[in-house]
Amino acid sequence: MSLRMTRQHRGLRSYIWTWQHSAQLLVLLTAFWLVLWWAAPLLMHRWADVLGWAWPHLGLGSSDGVEVKTTSLLGVPVDVVRTQFYVPPPSLWQWWGGALLSLGLMALSFALSRERLPLIYGLRIVALLGIVGVLSYEFLPALAVSDVNRLLADNILDMGLAMLWLLPAVHALVLYIFPIPVLHKVAATMTGMLMLVVSIPLQAASLAWLAQQCSLLVTLPLYMLFSFLPQIAAQLGIYGLFMSFAPAPEPRSP
Repeated sequence: MSLRMTRQHRGLRSYIWTWQHSAQLLVLLTAFWLVLWWAAPLLMHRWADVLGWAWPHLGLGSSDGVEVKTTSLLGVPVDVVRTQFYVPPPSLWQWWGGALLSLGLMALSFALSRERLPLIYGLRIVALLGIVGVLSYEFLPALAVSDVNRLLADNILDMGLAMLWLLPAVHALVLYIFPIPVLHKVAATMTGMLMLVVSIPLQAASLAWLAQQCSLLVTLPLYMLFSFLPQIAAQLGIYGLFMSFAPAPEPRSP
């Protein structure tokens, strides 16, 4: 008994794209960018207000440590938020505690069975970042103490602003191309942007507070593990949620 295999079209090949879809994509993209052009400067001042309130309450300094400055990007003036806070150097017990903890996590990763590969990789990444942080402070102190607030808080705020501008274009390329109702497309982009608007200042303040509480040794692990990754994971979750609203493509005969 022979089996007859048929080829089915999947994904975008099963959808029909028309000039109306192109027009809708361009209209949505342009509308979001026009809103951002108007709202971005106002948003930077709201972020600065939130962080200015949080700074003294978190013990990071006075509200004067947060301000809005204008910088130039490709000749265009852009408002950005800049912060100042102090991160203390590690004490002797903190240095040895960080070194022993990192080595312990690395040893634990080798003791686990291969059935726990994701956990093993995670432990080794954290341990490696911890070791690099300890060694960089010991042998490259100038690198370890260089402008921590710029690395943690300011970079997070700049990343959030950049992601706000990029998100509509990303959704236009990977979400608007599917036959989802236009209101779902708008809701997806608005949800992603709202996530950034609310979470970015909270993330910047949290990392600044953790760095101040734990000393310069945690600067590199905090930046590498808790700057881009949480935002990317959140945006992928939002994308997956609204992609689930897309109808499954109907198979076509070969």
